[in-house]
Amino acid sequence: MTNSAQKTAKDLALSLIGKTLGFRDCHASTLNALVLGGHIRHYGKGEAVVRRGEAFDALCLIIQGSLETSINHPDGHRQLISFLQPGDVAGMISVLDGLGHVNDLFARERGTAALLIPGELVRSLRAQDRTLAHAFELQLAFRSRLMYERLATHPGTELDMRLARMIVVLSRVYGVEVPKGILLAVKMSQADLGDLLGVTRQHINYALSQLKELGLIEMKYSTITVLSLDQLQAFANHLTTAPAG
Repeated sequence: MTNSAQKTAKDLALSLIGKTLGFRDCHASTLNALVLGGHIRHYGKGEAVVRRGEAFDALCLIIQGSLETSINHPDGHRQLISFLQPGDVAGMISVLDGLGHVNDLFARERGTAALLIPGELVRSLRAQDRTLAHAFELQLAFRSRLMYERLATHPGTELDMRLARMIVVLSRVYGVEVPKGILLAVKMSQADLGDLLGVTRQHINYALSQLKELGLIEMKYSTITVLSLDQLQAFANHLTTAPAG
């Protein structure tokens, strides 16, 4: 990467981290130090950033493309956890406790890029600036809420309701308002949705068809649009079986 391209990428990184939950409240000098002290890495589609259990003493800020967090079991089963978009961060737990990374991180598309900030620098700045420590706290609290929201759904609940609840959660994180409703700004295949919920693609296909027939969502080319978030939430909570009107 040329010096000019490196500077452009770091300018983008600074802009993104300045809008990220928790980090946007940090002192400008701290954010500048984080970005200046990091280095840019590019990844091809499907390339591993780090695998579960490997040493990874760095804060990873996604600046282009997207990553998936997952646990890939020896039998080939993928347990999909979440998606990371530009401005999202990974690696916080390893930076804090010095142990191996908690999950697998893979690039979901060609041209994915991330800023890797050395853990030693992060810890040094965190000790000096309380706002950086608070950023970690907010990030971890936010992720814990998402995890508990997923765990709150009983596995015996009908799959279409479980899927509706998952889409509601995803819309809070990735939702962008569009004329039709709320567009999830992350592409997800039926296989991705199945791995999020631990079911087969065929089961997800049927559940998606149910939600589409009820007029709650649209799905085209791995892109989901929620037509009515309130009605989808009500359906997920067993309050209704079809949208009003």
